[in-house]
Amino acid sequence: MGHYYKLSKSRSFACALLAAGCGVSLPAWGAGTAGIATASASAITLRKLSILNLSPLDFATIIATPAAGTITIDPDDDSRSSTGGSMGAGGVPQAAKFYTYGGPLQNLQVNRGPLPVLTRVGGGATMNVTGLTLNGPVLRFLDAAGLLDLRVGGTLAVGANQATGTYTGTFQIIVTYY
Repeated sequence: MGHYYKLSKSRSFACALLAAGCGVSLPAWGAGTAGIATASASAITLRKLSILNLSPLDFATIIATPAAGTITIDPDDDSRSSTGGSMGAGGVPQAAKFYTYGGPLQNLQVNRGPLPVLTRVGGGATMNVTGLTLNGPVLRFLDAAGLLDLRVGGTLAVGANQATGTYTGTFQIIVTYY
């Protein structure tokens, strides 16, 4: 698993700079005022033979009509397509993104767990993901640095008159290193 570190300081100085751009007077530097700057830093560390999820599979905002349909996210370019009565309606659709780490040019196999069922927040409705699609073959090699950029798209079955709301769920990607 990866580790995430974040450092943060006060935003007072950033606000002061913003105020300066809006024509607000600021005291001179020699007047004994202190400035505080905001900085952040982050890092992700990976152990060998690991996989890290960087972003979720997101079908974004969709419209359901009296006719059932599907929404599909392409793992290669994050494009969204639809069939039947469903259609994309905004948001930023994206394939799930993972990084895997192992030895240089190490071979691996990518598999998935059970297909997810998305459940409406607050209950009362579900939608099935009917397929998950990889951005490459199941059997692969890591690059010379031992990394692989793995993306997973999918197809969501949207029911006729699907209940409005936010739907969430999870799925597993299993990487076997050889």
